Amino acid sequence: WSEYGKCAHCNEDNTHPAWCLSCDPDIATRWTSRNKNIDDYVIEWIPFDRLSEIKKIGQGGFGSVYSATWLDSIRNVKTFKDGDNDIYKRARGQSSTVALKTLAKFKSLMACKLNYTKLEIYGITQNTETMEYLMVFQYANNGSLSKYLKNNFCNLTWQTKLEILKNISEDGNILQDKQSYIADLGLSRKSDEKVLGDIDGVMPYVAPEVLLGEQQFTQAADIYSFGVI
Repeated sequence: WSEYGKCAHCNEDNTHPAWCLSCDPDIATRWTSRNKNIDDYVIEWIPFDRLSEIKKIGQGGFGSVYSATWLDSIRNVKTFKDGDNDIYKRARGQSSTVALKTLAKFKSLMACKLNYTKLEIYGITQNTETMEYLMVFQYANNGSLSKYLKNNFCNLTWQTKLEILKNISEDGNILQDKQSYIADLGLSRKSDEKVLGDIDGVMPYVAPEVLLGEQQFTQAADIYSFGVI
């Protein structure tokens, strides 16, 4: 028995509400981007012509961020009862505002999404002009945390402020909707991964030994940065 009910296509247990890992139709069509690394992480392929009103809203060291209107809307799940069983059925609403982000290391982002962040990732699309792949995210309509605090700080209770502070470290990388989300994971990598070349990050927060090129980013360097913040 699955808490998510049965798949309507294969009658096996759903692995998520209205989502069957083994035969989900969006995957079973065997769409391919001709890039295996991308195919392995496709949640839903979103045709670029189904996105409109695309506007650039941010720029970072690892890519640009855009807002857009997704004409087909977000996949929702409707639940209804069949005796003692919950039945899940897919549905889509009207068009939805989403965020688009270019990200070279989106596999790291997917791993972080699955284990740490709660910012929804709806799928992947491809800009038909630049041929650049973009991830389609939940749109946090209050923007960055720094912008949100600037506009609302005096109206927030201390309880709300403490909730926002929990588990965050760099406000430019935090988006605010009904709760706070870590959004910029372009710098995320394995702790033992060596990186050569340019130094990325917010320079005032980077440990001196890293700036001088004497050592790589380490846990100690991260602790230094957090202390500065």
